[in-house]
Amino acid sequence: MIALTRFRVGWLLVVCQLLFTAAVLSAEEKHERASCRVCGMYIDEYIKSAAELVYKDGKKEYTCGVACMLREVEDAGGLSAFSSVKVHDWVSGQLVDAEAATYVIGSKVIPDMVPNYIAFAKHEEAEAFAAKEGGELMTFNMAFEDISPVGTTAPFRIRTAVTPGKGNFSAGFVYGYAQKDQVKRGSNSTDPSGFIHSNRAQPQAPNEAQAQQQALIFNYSPTDNLALFMNVPWFERRFETLTQPRPGQFGSNVAEENGIGDIALEGRYNFWRSTRWDKFATILLGTSLPTGQFVGDRTLNPAIGRRLVTTPQALQLGKDTATFRGGLLYSQRWKDFWFHGSAIYDVNPENDNDFAFGDVATVGVALHYTPNYDLMVGVEMDASYTEKNEDDGYRVGNTGGTQSNLAFVFDYRFLNAFGGNFKLRGSAGLPIYEDLNYKQLRNRIGPFEQVQLGDGFFANLAVQWTFRAAPEY
Repeated sequence: MIALTRFRVGWLLVVCQLLFTAAVLSAEEKHERASCRVCGMYIDEYIKSAAELVYKDGKKEYTCGVACMLREVEDAGGLSAFSSVKVHDWVSGQLVDAEAATYVIGSKVIPDMVPNYIAFAKHEEAEAFAAKEGGELMTFNMAFEDISPVGTTAPFRIRTAVTPGKGNFSAGFVYGYAQKDQVKRGSNSTDPSGFIHSNRAQPQAPNEAQAQQQALIFNYSPTDNLALFMNVPWFERRFETLTQPRPGQFGSNVAEENGIGDIALEGRYNFWRSTRWDKFATILLGTSLPTGQFVGDRTLNPAIGRRLVTTPQALQLGKDTATFRGGLLYSQRWKDFWFHGSAIYDVNPENDNDFAFGDVATVGVALHYTPNYDLMVGVEMDASYTEKNEDDGYRVGNTGGTQSNLAFVFDYRFLNAFGGNFKLRGSAGLPIYEDLNYKQLRNRIGPFEQVQLGDGFFANLAVQWTFRAAPEY
């Protein structure tokens, strides 16, 4: 428990330090080097696409490109809030009036943010560019009506189909907590204490499982269509079991484990997107490295006459073998709203201890609302079916089943710094339906059941910094 407390305190110190830094930087001049008011990227790295906005009070702002310019104009209530709004002509590099320019969206070129609007002073040059690089021509008013508050949103429990463009990099720290505290017999929930007290033959019953996770996460896009992801987790787990060594005699024991988990690696390849960057289809492939500890100690289970792994699944830090993941992702936006959907299958091969965790099939959907660039709120739901674990060829009866979860999420950009921006992300949710497998057995006293824990809740909090290295055009 001391280790758990240290990690909680460390996490709180990190968040407090970041919030303090944000307050200090907001109270003074943030950078001598001009940066995009919207996303934080340095203007001198995006001079070919940058925009200049002058408010009627004389205040001047810069954005890295057209997409962020349109968001700035929308936040201000329209062009009437400015004395001038100018963009760089892609051909000449000269500043031109934004309202008079012609724009190309959906080309192969992503000069700054997504969607990839590119400005041209001359209509015929925009046509020539679209003929060579692809895309669709737009007027300022069409682009202004089309722009979304953010280029994409990032679900917590599933993945977005949007790849953000070559050179995009993000790093973050995530803290997660999950608790399960009810015995599940199929879809029925029972209080663990009442469950074991109601049956003199019941030798034990799970009472509560707690899991904390601290993780470093990294995202990098080596190309416009490919995004890579890595998750390096550290787990702290606690499992309490109620016991009945003799009929009417009750006790409990607590087991704890902590350490690094299996490192997850994923790649998302965006094989199709619409010209207006409002629909995306992506394939996901991933694997995990067996870096987490798996305890394969076995003991004789007299009820079935086999030697089985004794450490509960909830305490295993890793799977002791590489696992594999594949799936399809879809994302779509409607102005202020983003929809994300996914279908993913996880394959868990047998490890060197002759144990295999059950394969998992998961579908998920998310609906996010983005009133402005700084804020996202949303709801997410996922449903999964998990096959039973196999221990030395024996299918473990009280493993696997169906589970559906509902989560409420938010995303808040609180600071622009270091050529990018910091976001605070969070989610909280609970299972809304569970139908978990259980096993009926008999000992010398009478029939009893091997069961699983369910219900409870989960929550996550993350701080993430995002930056994009400017492409060369």
